[in-house]
Amino acid sequence: MFSKFNKKIKDISSPQEKSIKKNNTSNILEEPSKDGNKSKESSLEKRFESDTTQTKSPPDTLHDTNPKTSNSLGSLNDPSAIMNSAIGDKSQHLLFEIEQIPDKTIKPVIDFNNNSVSYPILSKIGQSSDNTLFLDDLVTDGTLKRQVHEKLIICPDHPDKFSSSVKLYCPGCNSVNVEKLNLYEHKKCGFITENLVHDFSNPNNSECPSCGKKIIDFKKEIRIPAMWHQCIDCKEKFDNAIIKMFCRKHEHDFDINSGRFVTTYSYQLRDHDAPITSDEELMRDDLITLLNNLNFSAEFTVLVKGKSGNHHKIPIYATNNSNGESIAVFMDYDTEISQSKINSILIPILDIDPKHTMLISSLEAKEDVKPLAKQYGIQIISDSKRSKIIEQVDEFISKNYPKPGEPIES
Repeated sequence: MFSKFNKKIKDISSPQEKSIKKNNTSNILEEPSKDGNKSKESSLEKRFESDTTQTKSPPDTLHDTNPKTSNSLGSLNDPSAIMNSAIGDKSQHLLFEIEQIPDKTIKPVIDFNNNSVSYPILSKIGQSSDNTLFLDDLVTDGTLKRQVHEKLIICPDHPDKFSSSVKLYCPGCNSVNVEKLNLYEHKKCGFITENLVHDFSNPNNSECPSCGKKIIDFKKEIRIPAMWHQCIDCKEKFDNAIIKMFCRKHEHDFDINSGRFVTTYSYQLRDHDAPITSDEELMRDDLITLLNNLNFSAEFTVLVKGKSGNHHKIPIYATNNSNGESIAVFMDYDTEISQSKINSILIPILDIDPKHTMLISSLEAKEDVKPLAKQYGIQIISDSKRSKIIEQVDEFISKNYPKPGEPIES
């Protein structure tokens, strides 16, 4: 359903914010918020205090320099700094590491010498590289999805050994000295030859021996009308070679049909942009309308460039028209908010660093989720009635921002 919506890329270092950060950089982490509670930065963030006061921020790094509401975590261009100071939980640390992978997928490394399957990325978070139970737990709670990566055929007599290969035998003399033959035809002049006589696929043989034309594009200029095998020892040509598997460790053949399978898995970060329900679509449209009426420019399904240089897809992203401050809105409308949901949005909000983050649901959040959400400044808004959610969002915005036409507090 999202395919019909506009998708835009935003760089969070807007001109308004760049001009703001020139004026006040000395007290980013010191003052409490207007409501008297500690602002979104926690003790974890305070560990960055020396970095933010001694090091100038790179051009792509945005800091909110309003001491009353700042939630800066220091330099997000340093991934190790984020992980060491802002994300203590190993599952959250792992999510950050996955975000750095282009296809957001953890792939196994197969060691044929030691007959093992490992996931080296786990070592970065203090886990054993073969701890698939840790990954499977994240599959169970909906954070990751598991898919078959590869199926290895292994020896049925030595199933603890992964290393096996395919061998081709001549059906006449049982020799393994078998070659594959291709019949090549030059489309332009009709010249036909076997690849053992003249191999057009070899760049050194790119000139046709019949017409003398140089072959530039093998796929377009050469046709392969036939393929077969030939035994170099007995010279017999045949269509179907005998195929057997070879146990490399113990040096014996086994029938491919008797082989066992070892299945390896990859783990991909779940796409939380699955088609939304009609209720969620109505909720989203109501939120967009509300935010636009409250002096924000709000859009849905926006790609926002974070301080690390990565882009994050935000369901609703709103920018205040007066001061350029941003609000990120996530929705888990028909599902009880769990820790896995918090984990899934934690990396984006730490990287894009919005002024406020809201998580919307029609169901109440689990009790163990609320402290985690509070720690990272995530405002959970939930109610079974859509109108009540809109009222709560309206109240939250009104407390933090003036109505259109009202003066901005200094």
